[in-house]
Parts: sequence; structure tokens; C-alpha cells
Amino acid sequence: MSTTAAILLVCMGGGTAIKPDSATVSGSHSGSYDYGQGQYSGSSQGTVTGTRAQGYADQVDVELTGSEGKIRLPRVVLPIMRGGENGWFELRDLEIDDRVIQAKAAINFINRPKVHIDRMTGTISISGKSGTFMGKCQKVEPAAERQF
Repeated sequence: MSTTAAILLVCMGGGTAIKPDSATVSGSHSGSYDYGQGQYSGSSQGTVTGTRAQGYADQVDVELTGSEGKIRLPRVVLPIMRGGENGWFELRDLEIDDRVIQAKAAINFINRPKVHIDRMTGTISISGKSGTFMGKCQKVEPAAERQF
């Protein structure tokens, strides 16, 4: 990108957040063996852990200045352990050309979702360990007046 003027994008959309989940399961059993000579019974309990998908609608904000950028992601997709500053995360491996903007959002050391913005259609897609987001972006002029 040849200019250093900031590009501000507001992207409305939604996606799926991948959340940790667990459930406690219990059961009991009884029966007999040796042709009615004895009986047995018992119970068991355990915890099953995994993930669940949670749908959401929200907003993503993107700010690009020269060869640097940052992004504000929906809270629902953010892990407990994360970096960032005031809700903003650095865009790393940022590539900007006439048609697309691509980067990785630096949320933490293992979670760096891929960000892809199509400059022709205004669509954004984000995919990572904590979920996905798809939406449509609008450019906001830095000197724009407040709407209310």
C-alpha cells in the first residue's frame, strides 16, 4: 500500500464460536450370573469433555495504517488467555494488494486466526481455533461525523 492514510473498516456479520464444554454422565447396572447363583450391581460416573459450537452475530473492526494493522474481534471467540490492547489485536503477516487484505490476528501464542478481506466485494472471513466469522465491511472515513 503506497499511502499511510488509515483505512478503517466496520464489518457486520456472524459466525460460530467453538467453546469448551463438559458433561457428567452416570449409569448403573445389575444382573445375575452362573444360572442364578449370584448377582452383581454397580454404578459408574464420569465426565466427558469436548467442545460445542455457539452461533453469534457481531461486529469486527479493522484498522490499517501503511503496512501495519490491528483488529477488534467479537468477545465470544476470544479465549481466556489472550494478548491485545484494549480489545485490539495486531495483524501479523499482513499482505495488502489491490484485491485482497490477508493477515493473522495475534490473539495468543497458539491462536492466530486467518483474516481474509476481499477489497472488491467488501466481504471478510476469519477462521481459527476459537471459531469463524463471515461478514460485510464498510469503510469509515476517519473524519466522519458521529451518527448520533
